[in-house]
Amino acid sequence: MIILGGAAPVGRGWYGPGYGRTYGGWNNNTYYVPAQTYGPVINAPAPVNVAPAPLPQPVRTTNEDFSMLPIARQRELLLQALNALEDDFARSPNGDDWSRQLQLATTAKLIGEGDEPTEQITRARLRSVVELFDEVAENPDYRPVSELLSFRSLQAGLREFASEPIGQARGRLSRSADLLTQQLKTWPTGERWKDYLQVAWLVGTEEEEKLEMPERLVRFEKLLAKFDRVKTDEQFQVVSQEPTFGTTHAALQVFVRELRLVIEANVPAPAPAPDLPELKLPEPKEIEQP
Repeated sequence: MIILGGAAPVGRGWYGPGYGRTYGGWNNNTYYVPAQTYGPVINAPAPVNVAPAPLPQPVRTTNEDFSMLPIARQRELLLQALNALEDDFARSPNGDDWSRQLQLATTAKLIGEGDEPTEQITRARLRSVVELFDEVAENPDYRPVSELLSFRSLQAGLREFASEPIGQARGRLSRSADLLTQQLKTWPTGERWKDYLQVAWLVGTEEEEKLEMPERLVRFEKLLAKFDRVKTDEQFQVVSQEPTFGTTHAALQVFVRELRLVIEANVPAPAPAPDLPELKLPEPKEIEQP
């Protein structure tokens, strides 16, 4: 089962308003901790009863970046995490109550199967499930549940899976840029390259949150043009051939594309042409013959 971590939030939200929050990927051994405060769970079951001995935890597997996986693989990993959580609940006297409270049966159906992306309405329903998970994670009384590795894995995976495409693209760009930053730190000229490529902007800044979508697009298009120049200039091959540069460049291309789509989708439709009155012309006069 995949284990998903999270990066630190930027400012008021994840990568600026309008993107949606995205989690997932790997961050050493750090797991997701909610960045926001949520109210208590309404009519939540009592904390899960656990045996005196600690419950066995799912085994960590390969370092897969969830957001970069094919949709079918994402669904497979989510169902693995869901089944692991069901197994953990099966060891508890009131585990069935928790399974119902977190809507695990419904969630399994919403995850679905196949290679096709999730429909928008399904993503919205899954985000409501993520909110339930967040409420449990925020409540210290429910730590026996929220500290289960299966719970954290499913919570983080569902958040990524249910996010809007632009949020997923922003998350991938941030993670790729962070890896590029770590690589550049090992170079003698790394600081100059970090400044030139403006990798801090790619990771995420509070300044980005203050920009409207069209302004953001202009900013990131300029950054993409800079990456394009480095990619095509032979004198910069030492940088452009670095794998972390390539993944960041590709992630930036996808994010700019998603920004354009969002902006185009929000352009107001042209107003319909007004109904004009019928044009009535006078009857033609008869021409007198000479």
